[in-house]
Amino acid sequence: MTSPVTDQDYIQRHRTVWANRPDLRAAYRTYFDLLKTAVGDRRPVVELGSGPGFFKEYWPELVTTDIVANAWIDHVCDAWRLPFESGSVGALVMIDVVHHLPKPLDFVAEAARVLRRGGRLALIEPWITPLSFILYRYFHHEDCSFDFTIDEPFGKGDKDAFDGNAVIPYRLFRTPGVFDAFEPITLRPFLGLPYLATLGFKRTTPMPGIALGFANTCETLFTPFRPLGATRVYGVWEKR
Repeated sequence: MTSPVTDQDYIQRHRTVWANRPDLRAAYRTYFDLLKTAVGDRRPVVELGSGPGFFKEYWPELVTTDIVANAWIDHVCDAWRLPFESGSVGALVMIDVVHHLPKPLDFVAEAARVLRRGGRLALIEPWITPLSFILYRYFHHEDCSFDFTIDEPFGKGDKDAFDGNAVIPYRLFRTPGVFDAFEPITLRPFLGLPYLATLGFKRTTPMPGIALGFANTCETLFTPFRPLGATRVYGVWEKR
């Protein structure tokens, strides 16, 4: 009988794959650069949903948080119940976290509470377009469904830490009034081809370098097709 995979097993597996995959690290570095640029000189910077701590390897001064305790986390907490005083945080950054949150509206309110005026929320999440819906719905291990309410997309019961629904960011960012405490800076969908070319964490060995280079070239060439095929979105909001 196979033992159940624990959250710690999941994180450790990702650490192992990460160490063996320079192509995957290169794809993520693009995300890290985007978020670091968005933050500028605002401090302190808190990462939500840090998981295995990849971003902190790139940017050691990050304060890391996650709901799952592990060796790479500074604070174990929910994204909607942060252990920081009101107005004490310069920026919040996150990658692939919102689509896991059981209380997205509470998260936005909590982000507004802890950020000081002029502080920024910067993130990268899945995005829904006609082509990406097919990708997330039929070729991804997480859910992709519009059948939920934005206040509690997973219902009132407990959920596993890594359960997700790719539609949540799309719905949350387009719901009127949710970000009234923020000034929108950018909400930019993008194709995300370099990451797709790595095949993510399912693959344990590196893809050939030419594959990532070709994907980067296509990301630029096919920019006009973002409304049809964007798989990710880069969003930045500034606290009013």
